[in-house]
Amino acid sequence: MKKKLILSAAVVAVVAAVAAPLGSGHAVVSAIQPQGKLLTAQTTTYVLRVPNEKAAQSTFKVIMTVPDAVQTAISVRTMADWDITLDRVDTGQKNASGEPIYAIKHITWRSQKGKMIKPGFYSLFEFRFRNPSTPTSLCFPTDQWYNGPAKGTPAELVSWSGGASSATPASCINIVDS
Repeated sequence: MKKKLILSAAVVAVVAAVAAPLGSGHAVVSAIQPQGKLLTAQTTTYVLRVPNEKAAQSTFKVIMTVPDAVQTAISVRTMADWDITLDRVDTGQKNASGEPIYAIKHITWRSQKGKMIKPGFYSLFEFRFRNPSTPTSLCFPTDQWYNGPAKGTPAELVSWSGGASSATPASCINIVDS
């Protein structure tokens, strides 16, 4: 009886260790200020949390797709150790000062040499925008690039862009009436 109990506990521990990274770790967008419900027309600061889920590979690049509803309202916080590129297009509109209004389609964070997200660590990428004025769900498909498992091998992409029940779901937030 004692052997069965020990064996069962070992099996549970192995299953939990294998399943935990699949269910809990992925690129997730959440509000950091203000906390609580995400209200319509409220300017909110968000963070994209990107854990490294590989045992022997480091994350060197993260690309987040910006939802259409906030492409002209988003700004990105600068970060030491990461170069940031905004993939933006001119909307043809002008702001009150007569300057062009750009839509930011994608944000790319690329680590500087030696500053990758190593196994067992995560990084936070901060941005803010004014939430849409009507309730909606916003999804942030994110591509996470890992260096090759061995020197000279190709980089590996994990695309967090699937539906909620997918093995690689995109992170979504819900904006509610204020």
